[in-house]
Amino acid sequence: MRLLVVEDEADVADTLGAYLRHSGFVVDAASSLEVAREALATNAFDLVVLDRMLPDGDGTELIRENRRSARPQRFLLLTALSEVEDKIAGLETGAVDYLGKPFEPRELLARIRNALRHPLLERQDVRRFGPLTFDVDSTTFRIDDEPLVLRRTEALVLAELMSRPGEMIGRQTLEARVYGYDRLVNANSLESQVSRLRRNLAERTDEVRIVAIRGLGYRLAAE
Repeated sequence: MRLLVVEDEADVADTLGAYLRHSGFVVDAASSLEVAREALATNAFDLVVLDRMLPDGDGTELIRENRRSARPQRFLLLTALSEVEDKIAGLETGAVDYLGKPFEPRELLARIRNALRHPLLERQDVRRFGPLTFDVDSTTFRIDDEPLVLRRTEALVLAELMSRPGEMIGRQTLEARVYGYDRLVNANSLESQVSRLRRNLAERTDEVRIVAIRGLGYRLAAE
């Protein structure tokens, strides 16, 4: 198994590299995002152990870039940014695990071995419409690479609209997606979901909006 350790503190990188090699891994090192990008462009790694606070940016940038390119890659974040909010942000970016510094080497080794059990997805089903993206596998939305958090019902509406971006989706189809086929739905229920969803989109971008086709349904439109 080949690992890439992205760590700018030389002592930490050397100690970690030696420990992982002793544990049976082939280890390459990168001290910055730039060096890591070059390594990933020319080599195949089973896992990237990635610091966040690097001299040329946040390590999560590397995960975002990898997601946009749809190259299969596992990332484990190893960083001093260890607050709950930091961990949530890192995991939502796409890391398979997150470990704060200082750390116990045996725990890191166990987490690496566990991360390696995660399958590498050869193809991610990510749908795009302007700055809006929808990851079908994780059912998450992002605008300009930042998470868009929605209520469950709003997310179901937007997921259906993103199934055919720019095309009209009939209101019966949307109601069935949100409420099921066998439920009686108040005439204004769908409009309420769409109204809240419009507000959420408008707060984040003016490049995507929801257009109503009177009496028929809705579609996404790009400005």
